[in-house]
Amino acid sequence: MITIKTVKPAELDTAKDFIREVFPDAMVQVADDDLLLLAEEDGRAIGFAHIIEFDDRVVLQGIGVDSSIRGQGVGTLLLEQVLSMFEDADRSIYLKVKAMNPAIDLYARYGFFLKKFGDAHVLVKKPNS
Repeated sequence: MITIKTVKPAELDTAKDFIREVFPDAMVQVADDDLLLLAEEDGRAIGFAHIIEFDDRVVLQGIGVDSSIRGQGVGTLLLEQVLSMFEDADRSIYLKVKAMNPAIDLYARYGFFLKKFGDAHVLVKKPNS
C-alpha cells in the first residue's frame, strides 16, 4: 500500500538524498519552509513532491518517482495530494517543466495549461480550475 506523508525536519536529509537519486543531475535546494511530500511503499521512498508557497502563488518545484515504478500511478497520487492541499487557496499553481516531459499529459488532465516565459515552459493551474 502506498502512503503519502509530509517530511519532518529530522527526515529532510534523507528526503534530499532520495530526490538526488531520482534526479541525479538536478541541483537539490530545499529551504526550511518548503514543503516536501514523500510517497512510500513498505517504508521505502518511491516518489516525492516539492512545494514552495508564496502569498500569491504556489510553485510545484517538482514531482519525481523512482524509475523502477514509473507509470504505475505514484505521480498521480502525489499530484492529487498537492491539489487537494491547495484546493481552497485562491492562488495559481506553477510548475516549470521541460518541453519533452512525459508527465505534461498528466498535468493537463488536472487542469494545468502551458505558458511560455521566454525559453521556460511553465504549466499553470488557475484557482478552482
